[in-house]
Amino acid sequence: MSVEARPPGRPRSAAADEAILQAALELLAEDGYRALTMESVRERSGVGKATLYRRYGSKEELVKAAIVHLNSDIPLPEDTGSVVGDFAATAQTIIAGAARTGALTLMPRLLSEVVGDAEMHALFSEHLVEPRRRVVRAIVERAKARGELRADLDPDLAIDVMVGPMIYRLIIAGGEVSGLGNPADVLTAVLDGLRPR
Repeated sequence: MSVEARPPGRPRSAAADEAILQAALELLAEDGYRALTMESVRERSGVGKATLYRRYGSKEELVKAAIVHLNSDIPLPEDTGSVVGDFAATAQTIIAGAARTGALTLMPRLLSEVVGDAEMHALFSEHLVEPRRRVVRAIVERAKARGELRADLDPDLAIDVMVGPMIYRLIIAGGEVSGLGNPADVLTAVLDGLRPR
């Protein structure tokens, strides 16, 4: 019986990985992308410099990993039978995940901060915005198939109209969950323009 050789050095610590990513997300939410430094992440996470740099060679690599980690738990919800139910279930999942990481205002803050940086804007769009849009796009297509939304409705426009009020309310409320209101109520208020005539 052959035994696979373990790579040299100590095995990677899952706890250190989690601490680093959590620290990066917290600092991004608190201070933004430009203020984030590898040293501040190292201090917040409590790991050694070698541990941090062995995993992430640059701030950009670390931020990409943190954003990907943030989106690891955004599933398409079970079909509730209605666009309002599907949207509310997704919104609650995203809000609960953001509350755990302290990253509720992360998307608007980071996107506004990197407006002049095409590479980082593309990174945030791909790993922060698009995973959420993919889920809402699937909800829109599901609703169109049920006849709840117009068949000719542009899915991307529908996403903007559905999600936009939530992001606006989040910004106005200073990132406070209580300021969001009920996602089902918010969507119900905009549905008249999206329904078949």
